[in-house]
Amino acid sequence: MTCAGAGILFLLWCVTPRTLFEQASDAQTADRGVAAEAQCQNRHAHSRQIGRRAQIDLAEKAFVTVGKIDSYTEVRSSAGGPIQLADFHPAACESLVRIGSSNDGGYVVPLEAVTAAGALVSFGLSHDWTFERDFKSRNPGAVIHCYDHTVSLLTAFQYSFGQLGRFVVQRKASALRRAFRWIDYLRFFRAERKHFKQRVWRDRQFNSATIEDVFSRLPAECQVFVKMDIEGGEYRVLDDLLSQSKNIVAMAIEFHDVDIVSEMFNSFVEKIKRGFYVVHIHANNMGGVAPFNFPIAPEITFLNKRFFKSAPGPSRLTYPVPGLDRPNYPQFPDVTFEF
Repeated sequence: MTCAGAGILFLLWCVTPRTLFEQASDAQTADRGVAAEAQCQNRHAHSRQIGRRAQIDLAEKAFVTVGKIDSYTEVRSSAGGPIQLADFHPAACESLVRIGSSNDGGYVVPLEAVTAAGALVSFGLSHDWTFERDFKSRNPGAVIHCYDHTVSLLTAFQYSFGQLGRFVVQRKASALRRAFRWIDYLRFFRAERKHFKQRVWRDRQFNSATIEDVFSRLPAECQVFVKMDIEGGEYRVLDDLLSQSKNIVAMAIEFHDVDIVSEMFNSFVEKIKRGFYVVHIHANNMGGVAPFNFPIAPEITFLNKRFFKSAPGPSRLTYPVPGLDRPNYPQFPDVTFEF
């Protein structure tokens, strides 16, 4: 490490407010006070780590790493396959915009639903809240409620410190920008922008929040935009979420493991389509493609049917949509859909 690099590390350590470490200590004490919860969620966290490694492994097997972002892997329905791509052909929707990151963490959604929402409920945060920030900039009056039990000020600082080390070693400007993510956490999550350090789940065991809890924390009759990426947990809460359909304007959901839960995936999508239209689909290219030629981790945007005066026709756009869609991982080709 160079002297300059060591100096930067030391400076960040020095300017870190004492409250950061006090809060970190409090968080650690709280964690020790809920040992049962930690034991229970250890399996859940471990499965998430395995799932993420599996996504990367599958992606590496499914794709050839490329340097051009205009490279594609094509998917089309296989005859007799458990999931038929035709069932996911988006309806025509003219107000689509990209919200959030240029790559993983960004979603293509209807702007009319963003502006109509009184709140954004975000399930799954990690250390990227670009979607939430962009949503707030397009709808300044919206309440922002985020749920992720794996993220805290302490983890944000640990992430930032790691990015600073990456900058020192690799000299990447993007890593230096991310090195102050813990400061951004403190600045962004305040007032009506709240981070609940809870897992959204089907019950309240181990300090989990149910969908009922989530909606009870919002203003009465509030119209809600839902963003969900919870590594397979979606299948445990979607029934409860759909009970709130009258208060949901749109949903952007990343589904997981559809290669092994295709029947459950189809069932939930059919339930969602009773009150919503599919208006966009994109594949997380880190997830790979199932043997029956469907993305294992599709990102699907649903818009409440009340936004349409009559049943819309099928979209004439190509997918990925030029100018809107980007690969989750830029070094892998994106996935194109042939409906």
